[in-house]
Amino acid sequence: MLFDSAPTSPLLHNLNPEQLAAVTLPATHALILAGAGSGKTRVLTTRIAWLLQTGQVSPGGILAVTFTNKAAKEMMLRLTSMLPVNVRGMWIGTFHGLCNRFLRAHYKLANLPSTFQILDTQDQLSSIKRLCKQFNIDDERFPPKQLMYFIAGCKEDGQRPKDVAARDEEMRKKIDIYALYEEQCQREGVVDFGELMLRSYELLRDNAPIREHYQRRFRHILIDEFQDTNKLQYAWIKMLAGQGVEGELPTMEGGSVIA
Repeated sequence: MLFDSAPTSPLLHNLNPEQLAAVTLPATHALILAGAGSGKTRVLTTRIAWLLQTGQVSPGGILAVTFTNKAAKEMMLRLTSMLPVNVRGMWIGTFHGLCNRFLRAHYKLANLPSTFQILDTQDQLSSIKRLCKQFNIDDERFPPKQLMYFIAGCKEDGQRPKDVAARDEEMRKKIDIYALYEEQCQREGVVDFGELMLRSYELLRDNAPIREHYQRRFRHILIDEFQDTNKLQYAWIKMLAGQGVEGELPTMEGGSVIA
């Protein structure tokens, strides 16, 4: 059922012509390029509200990704002020927050305990220091903080230890430490931020029924500050977008960049 037509909807009041065009785009991939403070996030939020109000999508068909928890909270507050909708049906959050939600729902398939804990940066560093001490790893040759950055970089590139090229003996040792770190985390039922993304991506990649379920569900994917996504985040988004249903692509939209 359609509620208000696009030109007359109160949601569209106070939008300039460019913002109006972006908010009311037909279902297609799109790029929004604009400077800081030009209202890109406002456009995304209004776009969601407009899609809901015009009956083009249900709340459960929305996936909106932000780069901070503050931005996600603000988006949800704006939506509830625009429309009497239950934002809980939508998936709105940061990459890590959304991947956490995804893995909680499918922890068994992800080979995780139901009560898995998330390591913040300081926890991760402490875990690596403990590992280095346990295996007598020279922390001057392999400083724990550098190891943490190395592991995080590998995960951002979607690489497990077996995927990393061992160019020399030092790299081979770092890969071995990465493998030991993974084993320790699995044994202790903990994941770091990079693991949230990587394990979510791998589950979507390797489990067709799960992947197809979410591809059918999320008809509109909106990403704020899309230009800041790393390689793994982009791959995760592409995996969720898929080819859609009935030959149509879901709409993927972003802040400075919509793709």
